Amino acid sequence: MRLAYAMLPVLVSLVGYPRAAWPDDSDSAGASETVTINAERIRTVVGSKSDTPLIEIPQSVSVISREQLDEQNVQSLSQALVYTAGVSVNGTGTDTRYDWPSIRGFSATTYGMYLDGLRWMPNQLSGRFDPYGLESLDVLKGPASVLYGQGTPGGLIDMESKKPTEMELHEVQLEYGSFDHRQIKADLSGPFLSSPGPEDQWLYRVTALAHNNLTQVDFTSDKRVFIAPAVTWRPVPGTELALLGSYQHDTLGSFYPFLPARGTVLPNPNGTIDTGLFSGDTDFNTYSRTQYALGYAFATHVGDEWTLRQNFRYNRFQLGNWKQMYGALLEPDLRTLRRIPFATRGNDDSYAVDNQAQGHWVTGPLEQTALLGLDYESQTLSQRQVSITSLAQMVPIDVFNPVYDQPVPALAATVDSGQKAHQLGLYLQDQIKIDQRWVVLLGGRQDWAGTTTHNRLSGRSTTQDDHKFSGRAGLVYLTDVGLAPYVSYSQSFLPSSGTDFSGAALKPITGTQYEAGVRYQPKSSSSYISVSAYDIRERNMAENDPNHPGFSIQTGEIRSRGVEVEGSVEVINGLNVRFAYTADPVRTIESATPGAIGRRPTVTPEHMGSLWANYLMPQGALSGIGMGAGVRYVGNSYGGTYAPDPLAPGQVVPFYSASFTLVDAAVHYDWRQVRFALNAANLFDRIYVAGCYSSTGCSYGDRRNLIGSVRYSW
Repeated sequence: MRLAYAMLPVLVSLVGYPRAAWPDDSDSAGASETVTINAERIRTVVGSKSDTPLIEIPQSVSVISREQLDEQNVQSLSQALVYTAGVSVNGTGTDTRYDWPSIRGFSATTYGMYLDGLRWMPNQLSGRFDPYGLESLDVLKGPASVLYGQGTPGGLIDMESKKPTEMELHEVQLEYGSFDHRQIKADLSGPFLSSPGPEDQWLYRVTALAHNNLTQVDFTSDKRVFIAPAVTWRPVPGTELALLGSYQHDTLGSFYPFLPARGTVLPNPNGTIDTGLFSGDTDFNTYSRTQYALGYAFATHVGDEWTLRQNFRYNRFQLGNWKQMYGALLEPDLRTLRRIPFATRGNDDSYAVDNQAQGHWVTGPLEQTALLGLDYESQTLSQRQVSITSLAQMVPIDVFNPVYDQPVPALAATVDSGQKAHQLGLYLQDQIKIDQRWVVLLGGRQDWAGTTTHNRLSGRSTTQDDHKFSGRAGLVYLTDVGLAPYVSYSQSFLPSSGTDFSGAALKPITGTQYEAGVRYQPKSSSSYISVSAYDIRERNMAENDPNHPGFSIQTGEIRSRGVEVEGSVEVINGLNVRFAYTADPVRTIESATPGAIGRRPTVTPEHMGSLWANYLMPQGALSGIGMGAGVRYVGNSYGGTYAPDPLAPGQVVPFYSASFTLVDAAVHYDWRQVRFALNAANLFDRIYVAGCYSSTGCSYGDRRNLIGSVRYSW
């Protein structure tokens, strides 16, 4: 069976999945995944795996275009998502290694990240995909297992990489900014021949950048080299093959931005901890990561009714040298932080393939799009970690008067393991439009997932296999005035490793969502407004068994019941306003942990809101000048418990990180083929704590960051 899995890319005869349009929507079989926004419609792929008007998707979807990424000159995925309803990115503040997004109160870091429709498979060995290499971002909210397999019930983020363009595109950009930010970018694309046209069977694109920056944290840096080549081949009309690759190497001054609550969000008689404090050690902390990706997207039309697609990608992540010290215990003097040193290295190899056959028919009042898919994922992870073997070996540091280059005790192996995981999924979806009014969406999927883990320290191996069915149903009503109310139900599942006290394997974690909403998109307009209400339940969460220490019991249940409002409105010619609001009171409703019921998870704000306005001067004396401004609010979040009296640690009370409001701004001027721009994030330099995971797990947010840039296009 494993051999058959490994041969799937060869054995499966279905071809294509570059997210082509329906046969009657495009003359090209290989339309890219790009979210199309024009005066007629807003279309996306992530919610149905077929090119569908957003207004016909019975589930919340947010789209972030390349235009918005450029307006705000975002430097990370987290920055790209801060104006998106339902998405929180405040988990670890200034961490330059990873993005930590949550959707509707559930983490999307490990199982919710996708690139071109295939899982990006992040874990602590993987990293960031530079946003300059992206064409757009889609955020699908709510369970999505019917189309994408195992995942959390909050939803997923799909990053669309830049694809070759028919029209020539050439740009080079230089940047300089706060914390000695220095970056160069280049984006080159077009046909291999000199002029575009149907005879151009070959297109190319090369996107690249390099930067060498400091950060707001002392003794830390951020260096990156990124290049993403792509080639498109169109051998005959209606058939397209796109070859996509990327390489990224990061060298960082490793910093786990975890600080004590006393001195950041809570008072400390010694004062306030500086936002630039480096709580690691200058002679120890280091981080190096290399990531590769190589794949293809192939599509072909068969007659007038069928489109066959396949998408494939191989990823490799190499963690070369990660040494870290992170705070774990604050002494009663409230200034001595004891740190745990560890070092780890490893690699992660994975590949994924998604095969689809899509049929489209019109019969009288019925328009039907059926999708049959078979996808497979495989991952091989190897990791070794060394750390201290007792808390007495923790390395102290004075957070108000740090002294570095301290001796590190001998470290012993705590993790040395290899893991192989796979997932095979068979899914079917049907979209039925009746009288151009009603849109019915029905879908079902059967998954088979397995994991084998070998512990090299103990010599033991464990294997776990799960299978699960997921369903989805939705209904949309399309009115003549552009209103589209909808209702939907969707499910998710996520395998849970381990066994309970009886020796039985833990059941998969399951999620369900009921959602109702309404979208409004006026005819012949790119403006839209979306309002949604939802109820998500995540069940079978593993917790410590109170009756059998060292074992797990599946009693945990979390509920996310909220409301989202999001939209983009062209107020007048040249002035576009985007807005978002989220009210999401996430709560633990079942738990074996004392005091957990009724409490929010950590780093989960209940209220978030944002507004971004961008104005481009009309033709005239001020033509070429554009400006933007934004404000974003994040409510308070639960951070854990602490001991008000350091000498009585058994007496603990809950604490929260405070709400904060930040202002961003941008201005640019286009002169001939040159654009001059200045972007400011946290314009007024608000000092705030992004969130806390525990009493020693608080992180400051980013201070004011100014970036000036010059872009030349030809």
